[in-house]
Amino acid sequence: MKKFLLIIPALFLGCALTQNNAEIDKKIEQTKIENKLIKRYQISSEALIPTDDGYLFTLPQGDGIAIYKLNKNYDLVQKKVFPLLLDVKKVKYKNGKIYIIGYDQNKNKPAFLETDKDLKSYKLKHFANKYDIPNDFLIENGKLIVLLNTFKNHNPDIELYINGKTIIFPNPDSENGKFLIKKDGGYYIIGSIQHPGEDLLIMFVKNGKIIWSKTYDFGMEDSPSSVTVKDGKIIIDVISQDYMGAQNEFLITIDNNGKIIKIKKGIEFKALPTKFRT
Repeated sequence: MKKFLLIIPALFLGCALTQNNAEIDKKIEQTKIENKLIKRYQISSEALIPTDDGYLFTLPQGDGIAIYKLNKNYDLVQKKVFPLLLDVKKVKYKNGKIYIIGYDQNKNKPAFLETDKDLKSYKLKHFANKYDIPNDFLIENGKLIVLLNTFKNHNPDIELYINGKTIIFPNPDSENGKFLIKKDGGYYIIGSIQHPGEDLLIMFVKNGKIIWSKTYDFGMEDSPSSVTVKDGKIIIDVISQDYMGAQNEFLITIDNNGKIIKIKKGIEFKALPTKFRT
């Protein structure tokens, strides 16, 4: 009986060690990949866009914008430079097409670049108003929907471009829309708002109108770094910075009314030694 009781903890210990070894191996492999990407292309894995047979990323060149295609081993397969002074804001790959939104520095307007996966040809379309800055976009049944920040009213406001039309959502406080999610028959806009510190901003708009808008204050400066949808819920990764320069990460889950239903504190990045912090 004693031997049997001793075997059970040993089994759990063995499973734990196997799991830890698997996690260590995974981290080592990720580190190798990161080092390879930095050494060869001066980018991190966060810059990669998954495709059917590998990855792609963009880099500015002296004579335009370069699109790099990699295989699944992160080796370069193809590179092509498009003669466009485009400040790239977001890249997406869907059904064999590469879509890029950015800011055309020659025309001072938002631009939409579309090319095929073989990079043989491209289409360039300018949209919205001069000096508008695009941040995120969706392709819906061939229609282009773009989230922008506009300075038309001499104050940063959030703007939506939907199939040829622009809708501005004016606010006396400075706004910065960063992410756009299509859900519940409308659009969730996630960004930040200045009043007076920078707070997390979540808006839901439908039929050109703001249905609701919520702000959350986690520190002196709060800004979303990524947004995902899982099991019908929107998950926002928020980076919050206090007045001492230290940063905290918060992973929040919201319901369809913008209410926080789950919050998880992530890594704290201290800018100053602990003894100098309050």
